[in-house]
Amino acid sequence: MEELYFEVEKTRTGRPAIWVGGGSTSNKFRANFVLRNGKLANPIFIRVSGHRCNGDQCLVGLQKGDILVDISGRRPASPINPDIYLISRRITDFENDNENRLLAKYEFVDLSVDDIPPSVWEGSNIYHNRDGTYFVGR
Repeated sequence: MEELYFEVEKTRTGRPAIWVGGGSTSNKFRANFVLRNGKLANPIFIRVSGHRCNGDQCLVGLQKGDILVDISGRRPASPINPDIYLISRRITDFENDNENRLLAKYEFVDLSVDDIPPSVWEGSNIYHNRDGTYFVGR
């Protein structure tokens, strides 16, 4: 089996992290978030200024076993919408490469739209959303 990796952010202390957030445009939506033990992971940092429309709104620390979820599709963002693209990956390990980048090793997992927290659907439906708290634990 091929090993799969992607680059992640490093906090000031060198811990792995990823930006999460989402929202919608006139007829599409997108969101990414982290599930830890079936619940939204708590943030390290929440942006309150600068460009944060439909994008990188909160920084979340990563741990082995976390599930990274990306959803997108045509509005409305809802578990009953048949036009949803969902991809979910479980973090299995972290490695530094030769260029001092931090890489997360992952495997794909099956996740149902029913496993997505209601706040994610709510935040994904907000036109040009600026509030990332919909995509993190509260």
